Amino acid sequence: MNIAYFRKSNYSLQETVENVTRKAQSQGWKMLGSVDLPDQMGKMVLICRPEWVKTVLKENQELLGFLPCSISVFEKEGKVLVGTGQPALIKALTQNQPITELASQAEVQLKDLIHEAAGVGELKPASLKLYSTHSCPYCKMEKNWLDKNKVDFELVYVDQNQREAEAIVAKTGQMGVPVTEILYDDGEPEYIIGFDQPRLAHVLGVN
Repeated sequence: MNIAYFRKSNYSLQETVENVTRKAQSQGWKMLGSVDLPDQMGKMVLICRPEWVKTVLKENQELLGFLPCSISVFEKEGKVLVGTGQPALIKALTQNQPITELASQAEVQLKDLIHEAAGVGELKPASLKLYSTHSCPYCKMEKNWLDKNKVDFELVYVDQNQREAEAIVAKTGQMGVPVTEILYDDGEPEYIIGFDQPRLAHVLGVN
């Protein structure tokens, strides 16, 4: 599983930091301040949504530290990068519906903020692979949903393919299915744990 999401910015370091702050404020984020990174590499802009904190405190306070409430902007190898931790980590740690819904919402909103701050568009999916078993009901639901929306995908039954089963566990740390592997046009993969219809719909641009 990718534990963070970073994009190359089309702006300078200072412009990107300013974009993050301005865009976050315009989108209603609570601004908590900023922290300078070591060796003048960049800044960490601290933002959050109070309703997310309230939900996590109510449902499972142990997950509070996994809320991605910061956007990091730094320069590395001549490139300005902007990004944050993946809210999908929370979904991998709990089956609590309010928190998993929150994580899906956070993922969409944070990526939109990062894209606007960096002056880049949404990554385009190049291919999709669904890891399933024959007996998994949620896998069947996702397969039917993908078929209904005319999405091309490769279906891999891990209960019949030990090599693929070991490979996806190594990549994600997850023993369960479904797991959806999306390969983007920049060559980077994303792994969606469970049948996360809102996230899939957002990535694939379907209803």
